[in-house]
Amino acid sequence: MEKEDIRKLLKPVIWDYYTDPYEVFEAASGRKKRAGYFTQETALIRMLERLSWYDLINLFGIDGLTKLLTKEIISRIRIRELREKYEFARKVLQGEPVSFSGWSPEYREKIRHTLLSHRWYRTQPGVL
Repeated sequence: MEKEDIRKLLKPVIWDYYTDPYEVFEAASGRKKRAGYFTQETALIRMLERLSWYDLINLFGIDGLTKLLTKEIISRIRIRELREKYEFARKVLQGEPVSFSGWSPEYREKIRHTLLSHRWYRTQPGVL
């Protein structure tokens, strides 16, 4: 992407700081130490929380995202659903095994007590 395209894309992401959006991109990609308030970690987390997956691919490329998506960065994302999605993407990009969709250990624990539950039968008089 061109510098101006990157600036246009990142301007709404860092609207509350007086920092050049291209410098924030350089900090996130590791080319600079800092860009104003932003370190590599804080710039990357802000981009992960506010940009679409396709925008991130356009900015960093698949190889860049493979290197930048680490467990430490993902654990600092505030929104739980986003953390789960990026953790799944990290595993796929780095070649780690992933569980079948819908049957992860977390999901199995959630539905453990609802499967084969007798609640419906208790509310229906004289079914059995």
